[in-house]
Amino acid sequence: MRAEDAPIVIGSAGRRLYLIDWFRTALETLGLNGRIIIAENDPTSAAASYGDEMRLLPPYTDPSYADELLRLVDEFEPKLFLSANDYELMHLHVDTNIATGLRERGIFVPGVSPAWQKGCADKLRMARMLEEIDVNTPTTVTGNELGRLLDMTGSSGEFVVKHRFGSRSSGLAVVTANRLEEAVISSARSVRRRADGADALDEVIVQPRVPGSEYGVDIVASLVDEGGLTGVFARRKLRMRAGETDKAVTVAPEPFTEAAVKIARAAELSGLIDMDIFLDDVGMASVIDINPRFGGGYPFVHLAGADVPRYYLSQIFGLTIDSTWRDYEYGVVAAKYQETRVTARGQQSDDSTRSAVEVA
Repeated sequence: MRAEDAPIVIGSAGRRLYLIDWFRTALETLGLNGRIIIAENDPTSAAASYGDEMRLLPPYTDPSYADELLRLVDEFEPKLFLSANDYELMHLHVDTNIATGLRERGIFVPGVSPAWQKGCADKLRMARMLEEIDVNTPTTVTGNELGRLLDMTGSSGEFVVKHRFGSRSSGLAVVTANRLEEAVISSARSVRRRADGADALDEVIVQPRVPGSEYGVDIVASLVDEGGLTGVFARRKLRMRAGETDKAVTVAPEPFTEAAVKIARAAELSGLIDMDIFLDDVGMASVIDINPRFGGGYPFVHLAGADVPRYYLSQIFGLTIDSTWRDYEYGVVAAKYQETRVTARGQQSDDSTRSAVEVA
C-alpha cells in the first residue's frame, strides 16, 4: 500500500460532519488518495455513513472494544486515529494503554500525556495542574468545601457550579452566595456517578465567577515533536447553546499565547486541544476548561482561514506546507445552524425509526 493511500480514522464524530468534510478537502488539496474511515457505535448516527467507509465499534466501556479497534487497525492500517469523545479519550489514554499501542504501530494519535488527560477530565485536578505551571485559573473547590471558598473569596459576586467530571457544561449554575448551597445540591443530584461511589458533593466543583469576556482558544502542537507549540486560534463567544459555542467572532491570539506555550509544554501536547478562557479588562487570561480534542469552537476559526486538518496530514505524510495553515482573519462572525440527513432506511420499529433521522 502506498503511503498516500493510507486511510485516517475518525472515531465518535457524531454530528461533526464538518470535520469529515475538512479532512476530505485537506486530502484533496495535498493531492493524497487517503480514505476517511468512520468508527462509531451507532450505525444510524449522522457521521456513520458520511465517511468513505464505516466500521461499527462497541462502546468504549465494552470489554471487546480494544479487540475490535485493533481489528479495524489491522484491516485499514491507518496513519491517524482521532476521537471527538471525551470519555473515549480517557479510555484510550488513561484507563488502557491503547493509545500507546497505536503509536507504537506508527499511528498518530493526537492528545496529551496521561496525567494531563486525567486533568482535563477532572476539573479540580486541572485547576491544580494549571496553578503548578503558573497559568491563571479560578480558585476551585468541591461542593463539600463551600466554607473554605467563601473564607478565601468573600461572599460578594457570583459563583459558578458545575460537574467536576462533566462535559458540555453539565450541572452548570451561576448563582450568588445566598443560593450557592442550593445550587450545589441541585448539581449533585444530576451528577454522572462513578464506580467508586464517591460523595456526590465531591463530584461538583465551585469557583468564583471570573470577570471579563469568555473566549474559545485552540492551541496546536506538532504531531512529531510533542510540546512544540505551532498555532494559536481564538474567538470571542457571542452565544452558547447546549454547552457549545453557537455564535462567535474571531480575534487575535496574542493575549492567550503565554498560557498556550506553558500548557503545550507541560501537557506534552501533540495536535489540537480546545480551551475556554476568560479575559478581563486589563488583559488577564484565566483558563477555566480544557478539552483535549477538536472542540465545538474550531469551526469558527476554520471558516476564517485556519486549516488544522491540512497541517495534520502534512505532518503525517511528511509533506512540506507553508505557514498559511495557521493564518486566519480577525473579526469574522459565524453562527451554527442545523441540517438533517437520512442515516438509515428500512427500519421497522417506532424506536429505530425515530433514531434513523438525525439532526446534524
